[in-house]
Amino acid sequence: MPRFEVSRTLVKSPPELWAELGAECLEPALGAVSVEATEPEREMTFAGNGVHGTAVLEAAGWGTKVTLTAETEEQVAKAGFWGRLRAPQPPPSQDLEEKLSEVLDSLGSAHKRPFSRG
Repeated sequence: MPRFEVSRTLVKSPPELWAELGAECLEPALGAVSVEATEPEREMTFAGNGVHGTAVLEAAGWGTKVTLTAETEEQVAKAGFWGRLRAPQPPPSQDLEEKLSEVLDSLGSAHKRPFSRG
């Protein structure tokens, strides 16, 4: 199984990131996923269509280090060898690392405007 890992230190607290990190955060990049907290405010697992992985939060200096790890299932197992030869499709992992980086970009950006009334 191909494995991908991206990490970044974000200038947000672990509780703030934990509140944002969930299925609705991962779904734009990975499609429909189910999320399960394995260690609240520290680690969660997720699983979706052909992909499963973890998100880990660790306090790091002025922020929080977020590490996203994902593994994809082999396409041969799903379609069978001959099915894959007849209708080749790009594996979901082709741009998975880029999609995980987009999740980190989204988590790192400001979602609320400070000092605004509205």
